[in-house]
Amino acid sequence: MSSMDLSSPGAFAMMAAKCPCCFNPGTVHTGNITAQSKLSALRVLMAERNLDAYLILSPDAHNSEYVSSCDERRSYLSGFSGSAGTALVTRDKALLWTDARYFVQAENQLDGDLWSLMKMYEPGVPEVNDWISENLDASSRIGMDPTTCLKSRAVEWQYSWSIKSASSPTVLVPIRENLVDAIWPDRPEVPMEPLAVHPMDLSGESVSSKLERVKNSVSRTNSDVLVVSALDQIAWLFNLRGSDIMCNPVFFAYAVLDCRPTDTSAAVHLFVGRRSDSEGGAGWDGWISQDVKDHLSEASVTIHPYGAFDTKLSGILSGMVTDQKEEKKLTVMVEKTSCSVAIADSITASGVAKLKETETVSPVENFKSIKNEAEIAGIKSAALKDSVAVVKFLALLTEQISDNSNELREAAVCDTLISYRKSLDGYIGDSFPTISSSGPNSAVIHYKPETGSDQERALSTDEMYLLDTGAQFLDGTTDVTRTVHFGSPSDEQRRCYTRVLQGHVGLAQAIFPCGTPGLMLDTFARAPLWNDGLVYGHGTGHGIGAYLNVHEGPIGIGGGNVPGDIIRSNPRMQAYYLEPIEAGMYVSNEPGFYKDGEWGIRIESDIVSEVVPENDSNEKSSLFPYGRTGNRAFLRFQYMTQVPMCKKLIDISLLNEGEIKWLNEYHKGVLEALTPLLGNDGRALSWLQAETAPL
Repeated sequence: MSSMDLSSPGAFAMMAAKCPCCFNPGTVHTGNITAQSKLSALRVLMAERNLDAYLILSPDAHNSEYVSSCDERRSYLSGFSGSAGTALVTRDKALLWTDARYFVQAENQLDGDLWSLMKMYEPGVPEVNDWISENLDASSRIGMDPTTCLKSRAVEWQYSWSIKSASSPTVLVPIRENLVDAIWPDRPEVPMEPLAVHPMDLSGESVSSKLERVKNSVSRTNSDVLVVSALDQIAWLFNLRGSDIMCNPVFFAYAVLDCRPTDTSAAVHLFVGRRSDSEGGAGWDGWISQDVKDHLSEASVTIHPYGAFDTKLSGILSGMVTDQKEEKKLTVMVEKTSCSVAIADSITASGVAKLKETETVSPVENFKSIKNEAEIAGIKSAALKDSVAVVKFLALLTEQISDNSNELREAAVCDTLISYRKSLDGYIGDSFPTISSSGPNSAVIHYKPETGSDQERALSTDEMYLLDTGAQFLDGTTDVTRTVHFGSPSDEQRRCYTRVLQGHVGLAQAIFPCGTPGLMLDTFARAPLWNDGLVYGHGTGHGIGAYLNVHEGPIGIGGGNVPGDIIRSNPRMQAYYLEPIEAGMYVSNEPGFYKDGEWGIRIESDIVSEVVPENDSNEKSSLFPYGRTGNRAFLRFQYMTQVPMCKKLIDISLLNEGEIKWLNEYHKGVLEALTPLLGNDGRALSWLQAETAPL
């Protein structure tokens, strides 16, 4: 490649850039900071660096989906607060790409005079790199923060631009100092919250055991070193939890593992404390509790300041080379889906190592996704506790709306739900901001109620109400959605709800060979809606952590909402929806339907895959009366969530006998599980009995 070969060492050597501290926002921001003044200030910095465009990506330096408030750069610049999206600012345009979950939200939040909404995967809408190829000159310079841009994406884009113009292609220009930070005068403080040990009775496996499994897996690929940057992977691997990102019990960190087979314990390095400098700084050592130090010492983990990662990585790799009997470059494995341009460049620039990207995800991600017995026990406990809170909450809403005792508004009622959760053992906080949406707001897939905003509505007996909520407990993470109607739903609402319910039940009942990808299971949930010509623009299921992130890889159930040619051309989508489902994976089941501007429906429960028992030698199984064939075990789902469906929204005439039987058995189990836990709460017990009565 004649211009910039992103696959070669040093291709992303940092260009000189003016320090953000040297830029005075006051020279551009005069008076109130507006959407226009932000773009103007950014374009001043772009012009200084001779950039034709600047990319603002959603993730932080660890490719996190949910980020700390200090990393919400795209949200600050554009006004769009959804968790997924990419902004591109050129000299005269500003564009925002996001997916169908956020179309309505983005239309409401973006200033339409300044920003253009690019609806991803819709016909005729190009992807970001294609838009750049089609609308900017061939030799354009596109600035980006190399800590937030994936190495794999950069290589992919650079290659596509080189095809258009081999002699003078468009190039990505890495600028380490983020330009949005430079125009953000009141940027929130970088967090550095305390770390806590996640105990063995909940984690189910020691740090030493996890490290051994990971090292063996990496070594089998002929790799010497593993660099881990994904925060939930690090939290799982070291049995630690934090609170640096709202609703996610993670902490900012990097890890470096020496995975070479040796007679002695190989080195493991953990970099923590984001506000620390290369030497740690005042108070860094004291910030780490003795309990955490002892915990890591047992696994022979060396702790470093987070701020030393860039400078120490090269030295750590050089030291490993010195220890080798023969001189050769180390092979450093990084995860394709989380390794940034900056990390990749640091590894290759060391001069002693070569980069090896995983085909999909790292061994840590795969091991983390398969829950052990202790984690599954914790998940069951957390789901049961949270179901109690949700049932009490829905019973209270039903009573108060029915007697018109006081006005209930979308945002305010969330505090009531939190108060119920706070009374539960092990409750830490919510796993994401609750989606409490009434009427037309329920058609906004990821709606977030804001007290006093123009969009906030009062709950009503005349409208659908959608509650999507989750909690973090010490023993597990939950994510549940129920849609209800407090009055008399229309025939259309009942039919659509029932189709969504049939899809939900279809996936819950699925039996399939181990290793089946989520793309194939997706049809169980969508088929009943397709029969009525209905679609929903989001995935059907995502992985969930065990007291970790509510959205977890590597698995996803979905793909039916986009054409096959898009999946075929999208490696990230392929990796997500083609990941094999194995026993012990914890996922959501959440089909839906949304009538824009009127109402929305979603039913979500948490499920864990398990092996279907083999036939007993003396008795034929009711599932496999003549035995199974093939050499793969079959899986089914354990249903964790214990919250009833909305009976008045069910059109029983659409259900078959198997669906009615499943619902009646499920509701019977819910009643039996929750009745002892509701104690003397007569309101909740009465509501539960009514909602779980047989169809």
